[in-house]
Amino acid sequence: MATINNLLTALPTHVALVLMLGGFVFYALGCIRLGYGAAVKGTVLDLIEQAEHEIQGTKRGAERKAWCVKMLRAALSTSKYGRFISWAITDETIGIIIQFFFDRMKAALQKQ
Repeated sequence: MATINNLLTALPTHVALVLMLGGFVFYALGCIRLGYGAAVKGTVLDLIEQAEHEIQGTKRGAERKAWCVKMLRAALSTSKYGRFISWAITDETIGIIIQFFFDRMKAALQKQ
């Protein structure tokens, strides 16, 4: 019992509170980043389809992806709650989300 008491009292209360608050902030940011991809699935798929039709030609995938990132960033900035979390979502994260859904869409089309 004394060992448990020593472990629990090793940190002062205010330090433990700051660590818990910091952990909660990082947990919330992680949830926002992970949930963001699922929340925008339909928008991303529509943007990919639009980019395929608007930007014609072979070997222009990077240009299409950049266009999708720009459009998704604009949609995020103008959405009701997106303004509050847009600082936490980088263009790299948006690019990863677009690539993820593009790969899934491509795999689904190849199965057909």
